[in-house]
Amino acid sequence: MRRWKKIAEGDTVAFLDERGFSFKTIRVRTWGRCGQPPVVPTRLRREHLCVIGAITTGGQFFQHTHHGAVRSPQVVAFLEHLLRHIAGEVVVVLDRAMIHRAKVVQAFVAGHERLSLVSLPGDAPELNPIELVWADIKRNLLGNFCAPTVRALKARLTLGWQRIRRKDRPLAFIRATPLTASLPT
Repeated sequence: MRRWKKIAEGDTVAFLDERGFSFKTIRVRTWGRCGQPPVVPTRLRREHLCVIGAITTGGQFFQHTHHGAVRSPQVVAFLEHLLRHIAGEVVVVLDRAMIHRAKVVQAFVAGHERLSLVSLPGDAPELNPIELVWADIKRNLLGNFCAPTVRALKARLTLGWQRIRRKDRPLAFIRATPLTASLPT
């Protein structure tokens, strides 16, 4: 509870999570001519991009994109990135994934006084507003899109990051989450 008090005192809260984006087409509802259902091509390949991202109560959105899975060294690099771009105390709220509890991550956090971690319950991803960002990207940007190459997928995601960073867009995701609705902004 001491950490939530720090939030009320004006510390920056960053909600962090990872998400994978693959070549598998995400089907969403679309229009088609009567009797001619639309066909969305799909490429089944093992390649994928993983993104580690954070959204802050101040309305900022940060992300790093990687080929393959995000591991604990990438989490440390991302936490360094957050500390470079956010002034003052930073409280990072994240899930209980093994890469977040790794020794290298814990050692990094112990070495930085202005950084602290808060873990969410394992059965409550809906409390993390970054999950709304990932859902928005998958539904509205990657819906019915079939990337022919990794470069095309990365270019499409870059458009999504620009869209998310628009004025007040991150704050809308923060306000839509039950956990953060009562936090001071």
